[in-house]
Amino acid sequence: MGKVRLKYFSRIRETIGKTSELVEIKSKNIEELIEELQSMGEQYSVLQGRDFIVYSAVDQNMVTDVKTSIEGATEIAFFPPMTGG
Repeated sequence: MGKVRLKYFSRIRETIGKTSELVEIKSKNIEELIEELQSMGEQYSVLQGRDFIVYSAVDQNMVTDVKTSIEGATEIAFFPPMTGG
């Protein structure tokens, strides 16, 4: 597919150990991307959402379906639910 900027927030950023990275990917959707990232290291397993829900956004548009296409995307963000007070 090409290079894409991945951004990580909150607990995800803490687990992966970086705020963002530019990576070359082959994936066509969010689900495939998470699988591809896991091959880069165990820390990416946080993206599976086993311990908490993980949301994603493609080019700053929130997506709810892991089958959402990421072809042509320049930025994909991963973040947990946000709360305020």
